Amino acid sequence: MVFSSSVFLFAFLPAFLAVYFVTPKRAARNIVLLAFSLLFYAWGEPVYVWLMVFSICFNWAFGFAIAKSQTPPYVNFCS
Repeated sequence: MVFSSSVFLFAFLPAFLAVYFVTPKRAARNIVLLAFSLLFYAWGEPVYVWLMVFSICFNWAFGFAIAKSQTPPYVNFCS
């Protein structure tokens, strides 16, 4: 599926927007965004979804570690 396909424009995008804007909390909206993103990429090439899941988990864990560190993040990279 590409962004200019009729399936994306008339089915996937409206479904995503409806679910996204009905979802009340920010954390739940992020999960909706993640789920629809994985579905979109799986529609095109399901083999690479696992790479995307790994990247998401790695980046989330790394960001979480930076947020919980006592020193500013740039100090960890510069020293």
